[in-house]
Amino acid sequence: MSVKMIQKTDQANHSITRIEEAYRKIKQMIFDQKLIPGQRLVNQDLGDKLNMSRTPIINALNRLVQDGFVAFESFRGFYVRPIDLKEVWDAFGVREALEVYTVEQAIKLSDESDIQALEDKLREHADYKPHYYTRKKFLLDSEFHLQIAAMTKNNVLKWLLKRNFEHIYLRARLDNYNIQRMVVAVDEHNRLVRKVKNKDIIGSIELMRNHVQKARDLVIRALTDEETDSAESIQV
Repeated sequence: MSVKMIQKTDQANHSITRIEEAYRKIKQMIFDQKLIPGQRLVNQDLGDKLNMSRTPIINALNRLVQDGFVAFESFRGFYVRPIDLKEVWDAFGVREALEVYTVEQAIKLSDESDIQALEDKLREHADYKPHYYTRKKFLLDSEFHLQIAAMTKNNVLKWLLKRNFEHIYLRARLDNYNIQRMVVAVDEHNRLVRKVKNKDIIGSIELMRNHVQKARDLVIRALTDEETDSAESIQV
């Protein structure tokens, strides 16, 4: 390979690395709510914050559009894509189907080390007790569920579930979430682990289905309250 070809390859690899870095950082800013749903994303502003040129920023935003985290309109440009009630219903329908299959396969395929790892995730989630819902609480909750997916030895299944969590918990605001759900969720996780350890497939499926539906209702109620608050503020 010639020196010029090597240089071109190095430049291409560097470009890909910068795009990936921009993608991860913008996505993290959405997760941290430094960029909120509906907010316009200006290339220059993002470039200044991330100390990057326009090219990796544009490529990263286009990738985020493909992934559904960002939207683009001709006269508006890029903006953080808000989440609506229909999308929540659809996403939780997919999550329910995935998790029901996941817990059944996890019981069939897991070993003692998998159960130990699940109990560790259970404890981490239960021990973190904020006074209101935080991103960390949702992250620990999702890690518990992703550990069940990991127990199936099916990487595609785990990836699909992770993407589902990101689309709900990355973009939904936390203002109106009922904090009582945190206590109930911990109890449901505890009962689920016991059923998994006892290899109770039917009981685990029933509990998982109910657990996901309650999580859905939590997000739906929070979004509905948010819309009500917005409408009232406009009227005032």
